[in-house]
Amino acid sequence: MPMISHATILGLDTAFMQEQLPTLLGAAAITLQLSSLAVLIGIPLGLLLGSLRVIGPFWIQRLIQVFVDFVRGVPPLVHIALIYFALPRLGLVLDEFWTGVAALTIVAAGYEVEIVRAALESVDPGQEEAAMAVGMDRQMALIWILLPQAFKRMIPPLTNELANVIKASSLLSVISVTELTKVGNDLIFEHFVVAEVLIPVAILYVLIVSLLTRTSRWLESHIGIPT
Repeated sequence: MPMISHATILGLDTAFMQEQLPTLLGAAAITLQLSSLAVLIGIPLGLLLGSLRVIGPFWIQRLIQVFVDFVRGVPPLVHIALIYFALPRLGLVLDEFWTGVAALTIVAAGYEVEIVRAALESVDPGQEEAAMAVGMDRQMALIWILLPQAFKRMIPPLTNELANVIKASSLLSVISVTELTKVGNDLIFEHFVVAEVLIPVAILYVLIVSLLTRTSRWLESHIGIPT
C-alpha cells in the first residue's frame, strides 16, 4: 500500500491533493476538449437538421424526428458502446478519444436539433412572410432573417446542453478515455483514498461549468436576448 502523507486538514490529506492536482488538471483539460469538440461539431449538424426539421420536405422531417427520438430515447452510455463496438465492424477504427468525440457529438446533435427547431419556430412568422414578400425564397429567409434572430434564443439552451455534454463525458471512462472521472477513479484505486480525489474532481467540474455559464452570459449581454 502506497505511503500517504499525514499532513491533514479536516481529515483530508492535503499534501496528496496538492501532489495530484496537476494530474487532475490535465484530465480536466481533456474533458473540456472532448466536450467542446462534440458541441462544435454538433452545432453545424444541429443547425442543418434543425433547419430541415422546419422547412424540409415532410419525409425528411420525419427521418430527422426518428433520429432525434432515437438519440434522446437511448442513454448516452449505450451510444458510446454502440459506436465503440460497431465502428470497427464497419471498417472505421478510431482511438478512444475520437470514439468519445463521435459519441458525444451524436448525443449533442440530437438535442441541438430540437433547440434549433424551437428557436426557429419562436421567431414571429411575419418575419418570414415579410422576407418572402420582398422576393426571398424560404432558404434565403432562413439564412438571412430567421437564423440570426433564432441564434439569440439558442444561446441559453445550448449552454445547458454543453453542460450536459460535459457531465456525460464522464461516461467515456468505460472505454478508457483519460478524462476527469477516469483519472479520478484510477487515483482512488491506486492510492486507496476517496474524498481527497472526489472533492477536487467535483470542484473542477463546477469550475468548468461555471466558466461556461459566465461565457454564455457574456454572449447574451453582447448579442442581446430578445424578450
